[in-house]
Amino acid sequence: MPESPIPAYIDTRKVFLQQDEINGSVALEKLPRFKDALASQQGHVSVALSFSVNESGQKVIQGKLFAEVAVTCQRCLEPLAIQLRDDIYLAVLEEEAEVAKLDPELDPWLCAEHKLVLAELVEEQLMLCMPIVNYHENQACLEKLDYVHSQNEADTAQSGMATENPFSVLKALKE
Repeated sequence: MPESPIPAYIDTRKVFLQQDEINGSVALEKLPRFKDALASQQGHVSVALSFSVNESGQKVIQGKLFAEVAVTCQRCLEPLAIQLRDDIYLAVLEEEAEVAKLDPELDPWLCAEHKLVLAELVEEQLMLCMPIVNYHENQACLEKLDYVHSQNEADTAQSGMATENPFSVLKALKE
């Protein structure tokens, strides 16, 4: 079942008052910064968001984010398929000064206007949940590169002997 695309933007005055829910997909073309971090322009991003007002009167966006995309393995530089998942807990604020009053489990999302662009929100959450380093879990890409540990590294690792600390001279001077 193909998911329908989410709206381009929402009116924050209306969506929180009606406690709406939005489910759907986001095209990678609408996420330019995220798309630039990918190895392939193929992928799928889906999101489920609910809008409410909590007991403190804060406008809260809760939801889940899921993406299947291809990034570059930083060992072998080949494409690597990954899945990204994120839970979203945001409070929509009009001014940065309101961050001090924010509940600790919520992250701020500044929106001075009543128009909230959903693609920007989704893109930011995707960028935050991207792994810092991407590489194949198995050792296949190391074997493909003919990577071999040097003999000294292998001997040191097997014998459990540590190399001399280069700062040991400074320690002796300090004493």
